[in-house]
Amino acid sequence: MRLKEKTHRKFIDFFEKMSALYQGNEFELAFSDIQRETGAASVTLKRAIKYLEADGVLKIQPGRNSRYARFQYLSDLKPTRDSISMEYDKLNIGRESKVNMKLLVSELNELTTLTENLRRRVRTQEMSIALLQDRLAEIEEKLYRNNNYQ
Repeated sequence: MRLKEKTHRKFIDFFEKMSALYQGNEFELAFSDIQRETGAASVTLKRAIKYLEADGVLKIQPGRNSRYARFQYLSDLKPTRDSISMEYDKLNIGRESKVNMKLLVSELNELTTLTENLRRRVRTQEMSIALLQDRLAEIEEKLYRNNNYQ
């Protein structure tokens, strides 16, 4: 069974971001960090990594222990924002077009950052809601026990 498109995109985006952070070099990550960032279950994480490696998107090697792995995102499959802007710089485009392109790239980077910040805030709020629901369940259970003993 293949991954759902949304799950596939989530992992591709994550590894693109990490590759950009490490400037295309190999990087070591804990599987738990990947799970936390993508919000995926352990089984989904293992399946996704297996499929990305089979598709040639990732190169994976064992890490320092079983909870870590060394990854390299093979970015030549999909052009990144940096490679797109370099291609435009190579072309003989007028000065005004270059300025417009740089503005668009900077706006895209800003929107990406804002989206990532919102994603983190939503994740934090989801975790807070889950904690509140657990606490509410405990209180309801205590009330139920107290009512049954009277």
